[in-house]
Amino acid sequence: MSMQANQTAVQQVVQDDEINLMDLLLVIAKHNRFIIKLTLGAAVLAVIYALMQPNIYTAKTVLMPPQQPSSSTSALLGQLGGLAGMAGGALGVKNPSDLYAGMLKSHMIEDALIKRFKLMELYQEKTMEPVRAALEGSTVVAAGKNGFITVEYSDKDPKLAAAIANAYVEELDSLVRAQAAREALGRKQFYEKQLADVRADLGRAELEMKVFQEQNRVFQLGGGAGVALGASGGIPKAELEYVRIARDVKYSEMFLAAMAQQVTSATIDAAKNLSTLQVLDKALVPEKKSKPKRAMIVMLATILAFFIGIIWAFVREAGERSGQNPEQNERMNLLRRYFRQGK
Repeated sequence: MSMQANQTAVQQVVQDDEINLMDLLLVIAKHNRFIIKLTLGAAVLAVIYALMQPNIYTAKTVLMPPQQPSSSTSALLGQLGGLAGMAGGALGVKNPSDLYAGMLKSHMIEDALIKRFKLMELYQEKTMEPVRAALEGSTVVAAGKNGFITVEYSDKDPKLAAAIANAYVEELDSLVRAQAAREALGRKQFYEKQLADVRADLGRAELEMKVFQEQNRVFQLGGGAGVALGASGGIPKAELEYVRIARDVKYSEMFLAAMAQQVTSATIDAAKNLSTLQVLDKALVPEKKSKPKRAMIVMLATILAFFIGIIWAFVREAGERSGQNPEQNERMNLLRRYFRQGK
């Protein structure tokens, strides 16, 4: 008997599910005209909207920034020795691409592009802020893990899109060159001042040696030692003084040679004006639009309208049935009150 009762209960559940599914289909069938009209209307409006949208073209350029520091930076890090690693960690510079990507997004480059392409006139704006916002909204700058930087610019004019994408790299290159030139010029001026000070120290040391030699009648032997002839303080004391003065002269001469080399290196770096960026893929005039995705717009609008129509059908059906069932009607009124008042 228990087995028969279980089978009967299972059959009842299956039958209830079939009835519920049938009820859902009946509701949809009852309001099918409204659902079809809403879906078709949304599809037509979506087609009109999609056709009204202008074609947007996207141009892309790919560049690779220098992965190794400049010669002057390498020399400085070599002199620092073990402190170089600590300095790099303190600065927090892990990937050079991130630095150059940040420079591409700077107002300095944006303003240069705005003036270069007269974007204020193109967008009919009187201030820079909305033009910067429009430029940023049309630009995508990404630094990849491989070290490459991609710059994408989108515009209704494919030629302008390619021109601005390439101009981003050109302005970045100009900015990097100018910065390198200023850095080299600053180093050159610093080392020139150091060179002048060292020359003055060397002159004083040489003068001191000359006076000492004249007063003590010291001459230098082949081995580098000095011998005093007729010195009042004795030969050992004169030799020690001579060694000290000679050491100062030698140190000043070595320091002078080092500073002269640094001045020469900085002068060469300032005169190079070479590009440090490598353009892997130059932006070409795009032939195909990147957006709008008209088919996608129409499809999404149609599907959304279809489901909205089904939801509306069930809500309306629930409203009609609530009028026949006092309990259901009370629940519907309570639901309306919650939606209006929030409690």
